[in-house]
Amino acid sequence: MYSLYRAIMAFSFEVKVPKALKSVKYTLAAVNGVFVITGFLLLIVGIVILVTYSEYDLLITRRFFTIPGFVIATGVIILLGSFLGFYGAITKQFYLIAAYCGLLVLVLIFEIAIVIVSYGLKNDATSAIRSPMLQTLQLYESRRDIAKIWDDLQMQFECCGVAGRFDYVSNRIPVSCCHIDYGTISPFECMTANAYPTGCASVLGEWLSYNAHVIAICALLALCLQVCFVLYSMAK
Repeated sequence: MYSLYRAIMAFSFEVKVPKALKSVKYTLAAVNGVFVITGFLLLIVGIVILVTYSEYDLLITRRFFTIPGFVIATGVIILLGSFLGFYGAITKQFYLIAAYCGLLVLVLIFEIAIVIVSYGLKNDATSAIRSPMLQTLQLYESRRDIAKIWDDLQMQFECCGVAGRFDYVSNRIPVSCCHIDYGTISPFECMTANAYPTGCASVLGEWLSYNAHVIAICALLALCLQVCFVLYSMAK
């Protein structure tokens, strides 16, 4: 009798599960498509910002590299999870689809965390980088790699020093602190009178804040698209 009961239950499970999977197969594929697009979006944004940050790695604290790295990891997880969902839908394996749904919930949590942490970094970017900038500026004349980073920073953002041009001792201001017009003939001397008045801490902090804002917006956009599309698919 018990064997008959088990056989009936097994038959019922085998019949119901494939029917249920068949009904959600195309819906799951559509949801997967949205997740693939948002996964690529986060992956590209994370890589671009991480590469950009690497140009000023000695001036930026490690915490600013953590967020784009986490964004890249989230994008990779989304893409891998999407392929898992596609495979589960095609092969009609219930447990793969269940694992995929659990992974989607984890991804949504990651994206919420990215938004929160990014906005947190956005608000105190300038104060966070002031200390490493002061430390590296003291090594400007002794280390060529640091001099290159500072010269690139000062020329790109048209700034000078950490708080301003007076950060350089004995008024020995590098040429990168001054705007050089086309056709300028040597000798050219950069002095406090013609150096950029703005300190680099403020402009670099604003740039980092902008990038953190971009990350937060992209993560929030991905989150909204994913949630809205999942809810729409469930309502159909």
